[in-house]
Amino acid sequence: MYTDTPANGEQSATELTTPRVYSYTRFSTPEQQEGDSLRRQTEGAARWMRRKNEERAKEGLAPLVLDERLRLQDLGVSAFRGSNTSTDRGLGGFLMACRAGLIAEGSYLVVESLDRVSRMTPRKVSRLLDDIVDAGVVIATLGDGQEYDAERLDSDPTALLIALMVSWRAHEESKVKGERLSEVWADKRRRVRNGTDKLLTRKGPSWLDPVDDGWVEKAPHADTVRRIYAMTLEGIGEHKIAHRFNEEGVPMMGRGKMWHRSTVSKVLRNPAVIGTLVPGRVVYRDGKRARVFEDPIPEVFPAVIERAQWEAVRALKDGKAPAVRGRGAKGKLANIFAGLARCPECGASMTRVMKGNPSKGGKPKLVCTQAKAGAASHGYRSVTLSDLQETLEHKWERLLIDIPAGPGGGEVDAELENLQAVISVAVEQLSEIEEKAKRNPSLGLSSQRRALEAALASYKVDAAALELERASVDHGLIAARAEAFSDAMSAEGQLDLAKSNACLRSLFQGVVIDYRTGRLLFQWRQGGETALTYAWVE
Repeated sequence: MYTDTPANGEQSATELTTPRVYSYTRFSTPEQQEGDSLRRQTEGAARWMRRKNEERAKEGLAPLVLDERLRLQDLGVSAFRGSNTSTDRGLGGFLMACRAGLIAEGSYLVVESLDRVSRMTPRKVSRLLDDIVDAGVVIATLGDGQEYDAERLDSDPTALLIALMVSWRAHEESKVKGERLSEVWADKRRRVRNGTDKLLTRKGPSWLDPVDDGWVEKAPHADTVRRIYAMTLEGIGEHKIAHRFNEEGVPMMGRGKMWHRSTVSKVLRNPAVIGTLVPGRVVYRDGKRARVFEDPIPEVFPAVIERAQWEAVRALKDGKAPAVRGRGAKGKLANIFAGLARCPECGASMTRVMKGNPSKGGKPKLVCTQAKAGAASHGYRSVTLSDLQETLEHKWERLLIDIPAGPGGGEVDAELENLQAVISVAVEQLSEIEEKAKRNPSLGLSSQRRALEAALASYKVDAAALELERASVDHGLIAARAEAFSDAMSAEGQLDLAKSNACLRSLFQGVVIDYRTGRLLFQWRQGGETALTYAWVE
């Protein structure tokens, strides 16, 4: 953030009242940094300074001084949606300094053209210009030799018209460029989806290298990915994998300097390992930037992990499938409610037992582990497992009819509540200032009002972001898990118990087998229950 303060930390009254020149430089793409844009804008500002000081010398005025302590640069930053004004650096920092009264009246902001300041709509540009000139700053544009201050914009409609027309041209130019670029990327995604191309972009997974007709494995990273999956299936945790890789000096993938748990986690959750690309695009909704993901495209990349391994790891990570199944870790899962079944009377887990000889009609049943051990205060009751599984197979769709939304995140709610209280106080303070200014215009409260309005606007932006975050807490994850559960239950052929159990575990924290009422109570991870009836009980 910019503070107009000398190196010794003190700020003199002279420095606050002496007009200075501030040169602002901006370009929107990194490629322009390699070109002529920065040099052209910088040298243009220097020529303007020389001419302006020659004119002032003829009028007997002191020369203007370029303030070089403030580097007013937004390099590689777009002004189409106001990104260059939304931070405390560059132009955003200058605006904050203006609102705080740290820029002396009569100072100049020198820019190559108004489109360097903003490429937003003319209405928004007008507000931005007002913020600057109301602080007593003159905006000088090098390309057309215009100077805009509060007095000229208020009294000369031609000046305002010129500013608005320049901003309109710049906005439309950026808008058309954006639309054309979006069409190009949409066409690229279509070509990848229909199999015409394999390269959406040459930036891909860290374990692959792009070639003309697709992708090839990159050594040693592809082997590292395979090792991560193998170690995970052996029961080794993400933190321990990262620690071991750091000890062994395994080369990092990407720009990181060392392995972290999060690095391993990203590899274990990236569908690119089985060859799937999840294309996405950036959209703007109500001025907010958001990333939208499209349907996955299989077989875009060469798979470095077998699908069976991927699904097994997903079961461990999302569903947390039990490590021990039956009498051995390698035995097939025989209980779709493994790790989920709960006793309705004491809340203990329920386990699978075989009641009777299978050859003589014996069936597996679920019983309370506490009752089985003789440690429960209630009686020993068993429920036929096949009845429960048949109920789920026939009625599973009812679970997805009305999925609870969840509380929305307690921390987010608390933060939003506090911020709304701050906004209420700020609104009251602003109202008081406006009333005082109406009663007594000579009080000079305009700077206080502008500062409070700026703060209030910032608070509202933060509140809107929190509202969006609260509305979307875990929604995408729940939807994805529900879709996976639907796919598992509706798959043709014999039901895959391990996959279905993993999907159930990702959605529910428990299933109460209520043999007293003949109902299954599915307890959602985000809160709430959904009941399925499995038997009539007297």
